[in-house]
Amino acid sequence: MINWDEVVGHQTVAARLKSMLSAGKIPHALLFAGPAGIGKSLAARVVSAGILCSSDQDKPCGQCHSCRLFSRNAHPDFSLLVPEGATIKIDQIRLLKSFAALTPAVSSGRVCLIDNAELMTVQAANSLLKLLEEPPPGFVFILVAGTGKPLLPTILSRCWKVQFHLLPAQVLEDALIQKGYAPEAAAVAARLSGGRMGKALNLLAPDGLALRNMAAQMLTVLQKDDMTAIWAETTRLAGLEAKDIIIVLEFFLYLLRDLLLIAGRYSEQLIYNIDLTRQLAGLVPFWPEKRSMAAMAAVKNTIRALEANANARLALEELLILLKDCPEEGE
Repeated sequence: MINWDEVVGHQTVAARLKSMLSAGKIPHALLFAGPAGIGKSLAARVVSAGILCSSDQDKPCGQCHSCRLFSRNAHPDFSLLVPEGATIKIDQIRLLKSFAALTPAVSSGRVCLIDNAELMTVQAANSLLKLLEEPPPGFVFILVAGTGKPLLPTILSRCWKVQFHLLPAQVLEDALIQKGYAPEAAAVAARLSGGRMGKALNLLAPDGLALRNMAAQMLTVLQKDDMTAIWAETTRLAGLEAKDIIIVLEFFLYLLRDLLLIAGRYSEQLIYNIDLTRQLAGLVPFWPEKRSMAAMAAVKNTIRALEANANARLALEELLILLKDCPEEGE
């Protein structure tokens, strides 16, 4: 059953959308925008079900014939467009136009949800624009878009924008505990997720912390006076895909940040990797403030180089040597 209880956080946005549904005043085109993994697509599905819902009470009710069809992904008045491969293509928009020409079969209107709308080709976006300019009666478009690539200004100007934001760590932690996850695991995932429920759930999956643990091993290896171990670490990291190397380095930055907080005796509430607090405390003498700050700068430079398609092996070799030789206090 699909309902608003599934949407975590975003209370202000949810209240506004509920009010619009109750009043029957939904714009013909909505744009749900914000970072990935924060629940935009789920909220869009709930609103879609609410538009099609036949109840006079809270929408979606989850009980009416329309809601039951929607929950089974079998609603004839709902269309979902997602990228085919890397993009949403013009042929998909042409099929949408055929769907738009039909009359409602069950509900009083129809809805099309376009997920990852920013991945439309220019041709697809221009074709959609014609539908947005002259929408069929009772037809609602819901576009869901991330922050990586802008939509055409002409499409943006025809949509009522709903902005979604990253979730507070405590909100995520509480929601994860309600889902049945252990409190400590939920706390770690919520803090490392950066406010993204999707990422938090991935971190809680089996081996979800594998890349974080590789970053923690880097810290341990670097404190040893053993270049053989450092070269072995370079080989291990270089064997990952470029995107995973970047994720490991981002986790490494989080660990360095936690080391600074532990060294400064700040509140544990500020620490991300709370499950590693004892291990990190033992590394504090090797990572004084000056060394940690220099290391963070070096890691950020390496991430930028990898994002620009630098040779991963060479970039990692240079980074680990720099990290090994980062200046200590007084140097």
